[in-house]
Amino acid sequence: MDKISVLIADDHELVRYAMRTLLEAEPGIVVLGEAGDSDGAISGCVETHPDVLLLDLRMPGIGGIEVCREVQTRCPDTAVLVLTSFDEDEEVFGVLSAGAAGYILKDTRPERIVQAIRAVAEGQSVFDASVANRIISGPTPSPNAHGSESESLSEREMEVLQLMAKGLSNREIGRALWIGETTVKTHVSHVLRKLGVADRTQAVLAGVRSGLIRLDT
Repeated sequence: MDKISVLIADDHELVRYAMRTLLEAEPGIVVLGEAGDSDGAISGCVETHPDVLLLDLRMPGIGGIEVCREVQTRCPDTAVLVLTSFDEDEEVFGVLSAGAAGYILKDTRPERIVQAIRAVAEGQSVFDASVANRIISGPTPSPNAHGSESESLSEREMEVLQLMAKGLSNREIGRALWIGETTVKTHVSHVLRKLGVADRTQAVLAGVRSGLIRLDT
């Protein structure tokens, strides 16, 4: 199995050192580099194409939401995992809408950070418990032009959405439901279209807020 490549973006040198030390001691993870500001985070992703960008929200330069949006546009295969000290609603919902795969706080246990990196690299979504609670009570995202609130999910699509909420990858969902991965991808596409959202994370959020599914915390 290929190693998970990570780019660390934080304006505090001590935090970058601690994260690099933690991750370099983990089998199967390689640190490609570090960035101390927003421009460095974006250029670093463009140059190295990491599997995961570990992103602090408040660094010199443009805001973390804009960094996340830019990285998702220019490096769509890079999963953005926010690691920050702040959990204000504007930032939480802003980066999730911009395509972040996860949002965890800096007081999280080191092993949890490693688990989160591995999870988002596999296409899963990861949220700190306090952030998940905010998501559940937060505002429902507006559907995009291709979505329709009147379309209901089929029983199978509901099952797929629930497993997405548990953080399972397409392959794991296929194994759980005894269906092929290609079929899972089709169901996921239908879920996104019917909920009027752009990605898996937003689908889970919409499902939780509408009461269709429960988000385990």
